[in-house]
Amino acid sequence: MRSSKRKYFLGVLGVVLIFASIQIYFHFYPSNDENDLLFKKIRSKTIKSVIDRKSIDYSNHGATYIVYGNDSLPTHTGWNEKIQIGDSIIKAKGTLKLVIKNNWKIDTLDYESNIDEVLSTNF
Repeated sequence: MRSSKRKYFLGVLGVVLIFASIQIYFHFYPSNDENDLLFKKIRSKTIKSVIDRKSIDYSNHGATYIVYGNDSLPTHTGWNEKIQIGDSIIKAKGTLKLVIKNNWKIDTLDYESNIDEVLSTNF
């Protein structure tokens, strides 16, 4: 009877150690698959359009988007003052740089320098 309790205890201890090891691994090596997919989608687009509207997705932690034509792009909240409705938007395929133009200014906004700031859920 005593050896079966010991085996049970060692089995439970083993399972706890395995789960703790997995948690520690993912704590120190987090997965960026979601952002990788987002930036892959953005890189694959060629954009030459005009911004129709700006949008905030409150169901996605207040993620901000710009809407152009039949598509949209997530934006960094720090870009809100640089992007206005009616601005031209240009992005070459294969890059993460967005050029915003109007009669008074030209701004280049870079997704790579804001990787941690852009919310990618539901894009």
